[in-house]
Amino acid sequence: MERVRPLALALPGVKAVYLDLAQHTDLYTSTALINAPVLWNQAGGQADAGAGVKVASMDGGIHHEAPMFSGEGWSYPPGYPPNGLGLASNNNGKIIASRVYFRDWDPPAPGDENPWPGVAGTPHGNHTSSIAAGNIVTATYSNLIFPNMSGVAPGAWLMSYRVFYASVRGDGSFYNAEGIAALEDIVADGADVLNNSWGGGPTSVGGEFDALDTALINAAGA
Repeated sequence: MERVRPLALALPGVKAVYLDLAQHTDLYTSTALINAPVLWNQAGGQADAGAGVKVASMDGGIHHEAPMFSGEGWSYPPGYPPNGLGLASNNNGKIIASRVYFRDWDPPAPGDENPWPGVAGTPHGNHTSSIAAGNIVTATYSNLIFPNMSGVAPGAWLMSYRVFYASVRGDGSFYNAEGIAALEDIVADGADVLNNSWGGGPTSVGGEFDALDTALINAAGA
């Protein structure tokens, strides 16, 4: 049977005709895509992946009430204070350190004065920290159930260093002075891993004459 030739192909400039299909968001866990289960098996299982490792987040803060950061069943590392380091209101055994870097000349907007992000604060720190070391959880979305979701290293501790916040002037950035102070604390607090998902964009200078760059290099060396 001869195939019917779409009339559109007779139009000038038309090379081929395809169905216009609907697409939708699909990625709900990337751990399988990066073969994390292979490493989990080598580490003794998903729950133990990252055990003993302290992961620092220099970002918008981590929220202790998020299920992936629940402190249930967790305890602080040996030698740590009973309520962790820094602001104890956000520490729970999974989160072992919480510090903030608010500017005196541009303090947090109302509702964003805590070590965790408020309604107006960025959720970016929660997002990146859950990818790195979120607990194993069962999630539901649109009546679908997704069991055993976690970060890459769910057995790791988390440390929160909040440099991004909603300020009274509406400035969501952090500045070098705050960033360098956070990096010094991260090293002093004994972090093993540091996630920095931020930068200055195309106007960044970088290099040996950039103070923040130098601090990052020194932190990595330490």
